[in-house]
Amino acid sequence: MSGASLKGLNDVVANLNKAIKQIEGVTLKGLLRGAIVVRRAMDKTSPLIPVDTGNMRNSFFVVTYAGDITQGASPNFVNRPGMEQLAAKMTADHSAVIATEKGAISGRKINITLGFSAYYTAYVHEMVGANFQRPGAGAKFFQAAFNSTGPEVFALIKKEAQLK
Repeated sequence: MSGASLKGLNDVVANLNKAIKQIEGVTLKGLLRGAIVVRRAMDKTSPLIPVDTGNMRNSFFVVTYAGDITQGASPNFVNRPGMEQLAAKMTADHSAVIATEKGAISGRKINITLGFSAYYTAYVHEMVGANFQRPGAGAKFFQAAFNSTGPEVFALIKKEAQLK
């Protein structure tokens, strides 16, 4: 969801970042464990990630400040009827988004970026009131995952941090 602004998500992320800054020596391991918790929440706690072909769900990625792709290195995308080049476009877009995100955080202190590369993710995320095919799926799935897992993610990061 690179470059997209999601209503309310910026506040959630800002609050999480403030809490993280209070912990000295935060570790990459804690951040990655937190990313796993957020990702799992989007598949287990309503609102779930809407799924039609699975392309958006498969476009999820996690990139570290060291340039590692810990999730989403080679997702499988499928074409839709009448859109025979969709999978190829999404694969190219995915690579471009990851390259951009790698460049944005490269060389910084311990840092990760997580999100979706599917070009329509922000649109779907904001579709409040839509009826999605997947039972339990809904708008604001990414924001809701951060909101519901915030305390758990913070606890994981704190646990992995080397406090003085």
